[in-house]
Amino acid sequence: METFAAIKDIPAVILCGGLGTRLRPVVSDRPKSMALIASRPFLEYQIGWLRDNGIEDVVLCTGYLGEAIRDHFGNGSHFGLSVRYSREREPLGTAGALKDSEDFIKADTFLVLNGDSAVEVDLGGLLAEHKRRNSAATLTVAKSDRTDRYGQVQLDRENRVTAFSEKRASESQVSSAWGWINGGVYVFERIVLSLIPPAPPAVSLETFLLPELIGKGLHGFRSEGYFIDIGVPEDLERAQEELPRRYGYVHAHSG
Repeated sequence: METFAAIKDIPAVILCGGLGTRLRPVVSDRPKSMALIASRPFLEYQIGWLRDNGIEDVVLCTGYLGEAIRDHFGNGSHFGLSVRYSREREPLGTAGALKDSEDFIKADTFLVLNGDSAVEVDLGGLLAEHKRRNSAATLTVAKSDRTDRYGQVQLDRENRVTAFSEKRASESQVSSAWGWINGGVYVFERIVLSLIPPAPPAVSLETFLLPELIGKGLHGFRSEGYFIDIGVPEDLERAQEELPRRYGYVHAHSG
């Protein structure tokens, strides 16, 4: 199997510029990605996970209250990697923010993470499978019983993504249904950035870019491991116990 020369050569872009309106009642003084989980920002768990997997270069796409993120992470040296910032001046949407960071992405292949969710995935396996298939994009899909809330990713036997089903508009309509959902960790080839139109208007990764890639080299990488999205207060509360237990307390780099 053809593999990457080194995972350290793969930059990671984290989308952490959202307004976090559903969390506003409990997180009003900081970006959603900086919500405290056992006294540490959620984003710190993500960056620690990337560092522990060998990633050395992280680009943070910031927006709403983005100065809080820069003040905490600085240039990343205290956390054992390099951190750079792509700051949107107006809301661009997740795909628009990614497009806006294009000048910071120097490699042909790069990771993208949603800044408000975490999924247990074999990062080396994800990258190797992306390379083996010569994919334009590979989406981590997590197994969940909440497909009505998150929407569902349809895959064929070759793990090609064939469709995305819509999530329910109302939380009151949510019911239990097992399936594969978007896990929020992606591998993209640089050519994908050319498919994103300049914003404004805001452009979404989930509703524009990913559907646009169906039939154009978009594959899924299945994970039956842990998944959490902290976008609503009840899941933020659940994360307080679950994330430290699974990821450990992500202390700053010591050497």
